[in-house]
Parts: sequence; structure tokens; C-alpha cells
Amino acid sequence: MFTQFQKLIIITGLLVMMSVPALAEDVPTVDQQITGLQTMCNDSAKARTDRHAEKPLWERLGGAEQVSKLFYNVAARHRVNEPIKHFMDGVDDDMLVEHLVEFVSVGTGGGGEYTGESMPAAHAHMKLTDADFLAAGGDIVAAMKEMEYGQNEIDEFLCIFVSLKPQVVFK
Repeated sequence: MFTQFQKLIIITGLLVMMSVPALAEDVPTVDQQITGLQTMCNDSAKARTDRHAEKPLWERLGGAEQVSKLFYNVAARHRVNEPIKHFMDGVDDDMLVEHLVEFVSVGTGGGGEYTGESMPAAHAHMKLTDADFLAAGGDIVAAMKEMEYGQNEIDEFLCIFVSLKPQVVFK
């Protein structure tokens, strides 16, 4: 299992990789970052499940109002994140946030019904790469940190995000 310090290093590497060009040879590659995130998520599965059983992630995220704020923050970040901002062209932020809040509610213990497209259908036209996926994840982590979510919630949300990779990245 990864320590909190090791998790912080992985997440920091993700953020650094997505925000500045590679400045040193020891910066993890995209494949190494994805593998690191998958390993972290596999190793922390029991702890995440136990926390969720005590109090669902939905509640710890603050419910619909806070999750909505989170996704407006993420959308704003995506719009200025150079490698991925073009994916936001023509996107209605209100509709996007509505669907994301529904999706997260259903998947994290908030209940309700998801009315949007399936993840593969919603993302197929984008032709996302692993690097695009990491850039989006970096925006999510940055938004969650700005909103002062705890490290456990960031890790849990990031692991849900990582679990969706096969449904949104087809390259």
C-alpha cells in the first residue's frame, strides 16, 4: 500500500507533468504515471471501501451543491488547459455539470439517476490519449485541492476517475 507521502509524490508528478514541459529526464512518462495511479488505486482499495462504508464519498464531497461547484471549477480549468482546452469547444457547461453531478451522485452514494450518455458514447468522438486523460485528472486534483477537499477524498475521487479510463481513452 502506498503511504500518504508516496501518494502525494504521484499526484504531484501528475500535476507537474500536465502543467509544464518536461524539464528533467527523471519526470515520469505518461505510461509510468498511469501505472502509478493504477497501482495506488489497487493498493488503497480496501481503505477506500472501508471509508465509503463509514460515510459515502458523496456526503464527504458535500453533496450536489459542492460537487456542482467542483465541476464548474474543473470545466473552467479544462478551458484554459492548453493540451485539452479544444475539447471544451461548444460544450454547454451547465449541461456538462448537471450530467457529471448525476453521474457522481449515482456512483458515490448519493442516489438518483444518471440521464446522460454512456462514458464511451460521450467520449468516443474526442479520441482522447493517455496524456489528455492525465491533463483532465490534473485539473480535477487541482480543483479539489483549491476547494480544500481532504487527501482521502481526492484519492478516492481520483481512483474512480482512473477506473473510467478504459471507457474514455480508446487509443
